[in-house]
Amino acid sequence: MAFVTVSLLVAIGLPVRLLSGAGRLNGYLSSPGPAVAARPIRGFLERVVLPALGALGGLLSKATPAGMAQRIRQRLDMAGNPRSLRLAEYLGLRALSPAVVIPLGLIGVARVDLGWVVEGLALVLVIGVGIWLPDIVLQRVIEARQTAIRRTLPDAVDLMVISVEAGIGLEGAMQRVAERGQGPLAEELRRALEQIRLGRSRADALREMGQRTQVQDLMSFVAAIQQGETMGVSIAKVLRTQADAVRRRRSERARDSAAKLPVKLLFPLVFFIFPALFVVILGPAAIRFSALFKVLGK
Repeated sequence: MAFVTVSLLVAIGLPVRLLSGAGRLNGYLSSPGPAVAARPIRGFLERVVLPALGALGGLLSKATPAGMAQRIRQRLDMAGNPRSLRLAEYLGLRALSPAVVIPLGLIGVARVDLGWVVEGLALVLVIGVGIWLPDIVLQRVIEARQTAIRRTLPDAVDLMVISVEAGIGLEGAMQRVAERGQGPLAEELRRALEQIRLGRSRADALREMGQRTQVQDLMSFVAAIQQGETMGVSIAKVLRTQADAVRRRRSERARDSAAKLPVKLLFPLVFFIFPALFVVILGPAAIRFSALFKVLGK
């Protein structure tokens, strides 16, 4: 027990010390000092895994149709490019996933004797997971990011309304939201502002932001701003109207989710809660009836 305890303490403490040391070194390298060209320390994922996936995906990208490559790039943009994934690295990950998941699944199925029918279904499931796992994970990331944008958009629009009514321009209001906010919406606003500073028109930058996220509320907000600028309507009035509309849509989604809740609770109620209640309520009666039938049978 003492050996196991010491081993666990060493295994837990060593990575913590390494991470803290790397963090201190990164802070030292990024602090102002002598003019030394140094880059932050990168982890094993950035140094080894991603370059290897990029090399593998570079070979596959040559055989990938242009339409499919464009759709994958769009999905990566919708997911916020997690881990700075590019097209080649994602293609390499899709090629590597079956090669890793399927052999592990086959070994696990072979070690458990479940019958040939169950083993066949398990093999099909393992193969499907190995092939579609990167797409499933990417889709979950996209949905989570879009949900976060929908939730934070009303508060961001309210802050823009207050900023514009206080005399700040639209870009200044966006900058304030990007500085004070956190999450995907603040990241998208910062990216749009960077494009505007690089010479892109505000209409094009906002339109691309809506197309990257594919969030209907944000796309409607961008379209309303562009239409208001075209027609000469006050930006503050447009923002106020959009703030009310975004909050109304969020309330409608909350009511729809509440209306769907009884249907979602039906499955766990029928298969998990009701059987336990039947055992507790009818179990004693079943025992008494079985004893009574034994007495009558004698």
